[in-house]
Amino acid sequence: MINNWKKNTIYISIMQLSLLLVNLFLITIISREYGAETYGEYASSKSLSVLIGTAAVMSLALVVTKVLAQKNENSKLMFQNAYSLIIRNLMIALIILIPLTLLLNRDLPMTILFLVGFVFNEMIHVALAYYQAKGDFVTSSKQIILRTIVYGVGAWVLVLQGFTITSLIIFQVMTLVAFFVVAHLSVPKNDIELTSNTTVKNKLQESGKKMVLTTFSSALISELDIVLLGLFYSGSTLGVLAWARRILEIIFQLVAASLDILFPELAKAKNRDSISELRIKLRKVFLLSFTVPILFIFFKGLASEIFTSLLGKEFSEVSTYTSWILFALPVMVWSRINIIFSRALNFEINITKSILFGSVASIGIYYFVHSFNNNPAVLSIILSQIVIGAITTYSFKKSYE
Repeated sequence: MINNWKKNTIYISIMQLSLLLVNLFLITIISREYGAETYGEYASSKSLSVLIGTAAVMSLALVVTKVLAQKNENSKLMFQNAYSLIIRNLMIALIILIPLTLLLNRDLPMTILFLVGFVFNEMIHVALAYYQAKGDFVTSSKQIILRTIVYGVGAWVLVLQGFTITSLIIFQVMTLVAFFVVAHLSVPKNDIELTSNTTVKNKLQESGKKMVLTTFSSALISELDIVLLGLFYSGSTLGVLAWARRILEIIFQLVAASLDILFPELAKAKNRDSISELRIKLRKVFLLSFTVPILFIFFKGLASEIFTSLLGKEFSEVSTYTSWILFALPVMVWSRINIIFSRALNFEINITKSILFGSVASIGIYYFVHSFNNNPAVLSIILSQIVIGAITTYSFKKSYE
């Protein structure tokens, strides 16, 4: 049992590290080879597709994993019905996407491709739920690691051969579709029943609607800023700002991954005192996260040289923007803590309503701040995260009263 746990932990860590490194590598070569303007459109369109895709897939991979782990009598029907639900939602999302891209002034073909890729990536995880429900994270991690390597190396070759950015995204989508087929075929045939069942679909949809609440909330905190930046900026400026915001996101995700250990601890908490004690301890994490932007300021000059060397002269201002935008990190960490607490204590609906309200407020903040001319992008990002952090804190305290 201990050896299996160690193997799972090692492979999960390798998988997460490979995903982080390959994604960072990809946006680096895309930025350097295609320029800041193309990367800006790439980043903004991808963020929009992530938001829409997160709502469309309804976290069904997590739902299926939970059902399979419980050895439900309809376990064999989960795969087919989850796939069909996701594809149906994709069709609806594509219809919604058309007016949204016009409203937000995004590239429609690029955003559609990103959305299709996001959906098939979720379907890969639905298939791999078969292994994860059995506690076999080694098999699922191996498949994801292999997919990530093919995804990254293939994209790199296409970039070096001078293919267009659209061709690159098409390759990424085709890779995800191919690995979905691989993941599905790897599940033993005797454990899959390709039969549509209305009752099973309804139960999956009902569970998915609840499960997706906190997932979509987390996606809003991570992606909304880049989508909103696309409303006010274009060309190379959008690319530079998107890179600075993405650096914040990468650091935030590294910290957030360590915060996930809170969930089992909260499940063990039996009274208000233990929960309050845990939140008090986490204030130290909040305060400690301020060291990241402070340290970055001291190394801003070195960071500028590195970014310029890796990305090109167009990105010389990335370091300057990042040094200020990173001050949003502590608030994002605290918002994440509020989401985890709310999820563990079944306050998903309340926290989601609060984040949706905060997101609407963020749009107002962007428009208000951009009526002035004093570094509006940085101020908009920081203020919007402060507002969301304050609202999520209020929501949790109100729900817990």
